[in-house]
Amino acid sequence: MGRRSRSPRQPQGRRHPAPARPRTSESLTIRRPSKAILAIGMVLTFLLIGLGWWLAPVAPRAPLDDARAKLASGLAGQAERALREASATDPGNPEVWRLRLELLRVEDRSLEADRLAWQAYAQVPTEERTAILRELTLALLADLPEDVVRSALARWSAADPSDIEARVALLRRIAGAPRSSDPDRPARLTELAKLVAEQPEHLNAREALISELADAGEPDRGREVLDAWPGVEADRDARYWRLRGRWDLEYDEQPARAVEEFRRVLAEQPHDWRTRYRLARALRQLGKIDESDAEAEAVRRTREVLDPLTLGPKLDASLRRLADPSARLELSELCRRAGLARLAEAWRAP
Repeated sequence: MGRRSRSPRQPQGRRHPAPARPRTSESLTIRRPSKAILAIGMVLTFLLIGLGWWLAPVAPRAPLDDARAKLASGLAGQAERALREASATDPGNPEVWRLRLELLRVEDRSLEADRLAWQAYAQVPTEERTAILRELTLALLADLPEDVVRSALARWSAADPSDIEARVALLRRIAGAPRSSDPDRPARLTELAKLVAEQPEHLNAREALISELADAGEPDRGREVLDAWPGVEADRDARYWRLRGRWDLEYDEQPARAVEEFRRVLAEQPHDWRTRYRLARALRQLGKIDESDAEAEAVRRTREVLDPLTLGPKLDASLRRLADPSARLELSELCRRAGLARLAEAWRAP
């Protein structure tokens, strides 16, 4: 009697339990797997374990940690979005607000820094408010070293070309102190016009473009971009009114309107001595000599306070000993002389 024919082998893959066979009187022959098959099985087992580990869900990073990682990679715009999320989920954490204020300071967004700081001041614990006041004081009064800022903005712009805030801030830095290796004014105008065309709601890009057009002696083009400012006029902030006042004073011969517009700016940014200087000019054109002289004197005082040769050492000396009540009084007086009454009062608070 010949051997029983074996059933064909099942294709490899997921194994399914074989259906139970009825036992017969014949003995069953059990074949042991070869060493090669055992080795292959072990390799597959390790591969599956590794694949399972690789595919296992990874816990998402907290927004603050995510922001720090993005900043370390030069992705400032993405970091700012993560910090916004962090301040919404953990508003009492001063580190979140501090990082946001530092970023705004590098990009010279002082109007936004002022608003953000007071929002933070109201939400952090009382004992953490000093850190917020420190960052706001630096953002409003102290300039960072030019090379440091340029380097940071260039890195951020290169790491993320979609970061418009960094690109605009770099272009404005270049416009303020151009170097031989920098893009010239026509190139800057072209880039800013492109940014505004792509994102017409971006106010900082629009403000930078209008300022460049004024400096280039192109008031008509600048007026077109200014007239297209987004939103209802009554709701616009100091960025708009500063430019509107400049046009009314310098190009449209409307000093009375310019006076009102400049005063709206100074209500938000009383330390803006350039706007105050234009206000003094507008008042003089209206024949209001005493008021003009008073504003001119205020310009002189503010510029004296903000002189980096004297301001830097004073700020540094006071900020190093914030635990000393006398240092807080010094900072309060410094802010008062710069016209920052609210900040001066906050430094005096216990």
